[in-house]
Amino acid sequence: MAKLSNFMKLFKPYLFEELYRKAAMCRKNGMNVINLAIGDPDIPTDRRIVDVAVAETKNPKNHRYPNTKGNEQLRKSISNWHKRRHGILLDYNDNISVLIGSKEGIAHLPLVLMNRGDYCLICDPTYPTYQTGVWMVGGRIYSVPLLEKNNFLPDLGRIPKKVLDKTKLFFLNYPNNPTGAVMDKSYMKELVKWAKKNDIFIALDSAYSEIYFDKPTHSIFEIPGAMDTAVEFYSVSKTYSMAGWRIGWICGNKDVVCGLNTVKENMDSGQFNAIQNACAFALDNHEDIVPEIRKKFNSRASKFSDVLEKSGWKFKRPSGSCFLWAKPPIKRESVEICDFILNETGVLLAPGDGFGKYGKGYVRISTTEDDDILDIAIKKIGSIDWRKI
Repeated sequence: MAKLSNFMKLFKPYLFEELYRKAAMCRKNGMNVINLAIGDPDIPTDRRIVDVAVAETKNPKNHRYPNTKGNEQLRKSISNWHKRRHGILLDYNDNISVLIGSKEGIAHLPLVLMNRGDYCLICDPTYPTYQTGVWMVGGRIYSVPLLEKNNFLPDLGRIPKKVLDKTKLFFLNYPNNPTGAVMDKSYMKELVKWAKKNDIFIALDSAYSEIYFDKPTHSIFEIPGAMDTAVEFYSVSKTYSMAGWRIGWICGNKDVVCGLNTVKENMDSGQFNAIQNACAFALDNHEDIVPEIRKKFNSRASKFSDVLEKSGWKFKRPSGSCFLWAKPPIKRESVEICDFILNETGVLLAPGDGFGKYGKGYVRISTTEDDDILDIAIKKIGSIDWRKI
């Protein structure tokens, strides 16, 4: 039997894979499960994007190795998109690198910026992947609470100076998974000023940047001086309903972007050019494709929120993302609540403490299922008799 490394002991079973397995087991036992625990978009990729991918797949020029950094067509489309969307100028050679999904870039970023013993600030509750690269370099993690009373934004003034003095990197994610909170421009200004003062590098995960329900979200590079101290990660997964296509990008500070690309050159060979070219088409046609997707997630969040409010749940209506973050009418452990809901209704939700210490008591509800299925789930959750628990 192979003896696994000590490094492997740091990994717990990945939350979302565990939830997939739980749903599969329940279905095997005859339960009709509605899985609202996973953020896997149900909306099909726009047919025009698919048609481009099919045509590009047939082109023999795309059957060779791609450029690890991303082909020029896609990097130019990314640069043009940021100019249209955020009014910022990004050099497609120096400030942009294409990723095989933003997840792999996020996991590898600490290799570029951190040394053994350095601290990384990670929000709690959080997306689990931010921890992975920190573990790989032997770094330390300091959890920054996201509290409802602070609109799920970090209270920068409460991070101890002895931690700040040893911190190299801060991962943030807005619109936020799991809370659905957004970061406005005034907070971004405060964040950039704070990061420069403390010599801390900001990594802003903007995977849900286009799933906003009120005002458009901002890029941190709209703030003067942010290019010195930040990178952003973007993904096509939720924006264009292309989760399975595995494309994202990092943009921002030249040294860090190029450093991450050097790491990638030693680990992978880039994404299939046909997929890259299809993503370039998506970005070039963003304004025609995305509004309907955003509208659908907004409608779903509103319908769910209406029922939860009537049923006595405690929560803030999400300002973006495809999630609701809520406390049920009765105080119990998150896992117990989710198991009760599953047994009573057949609806699987994600326990909040799977996202961190400060997720205790919450559950995360995903709206990435067909509207008819969601309507059934909403009705079932709204009719729960909490006296049974």
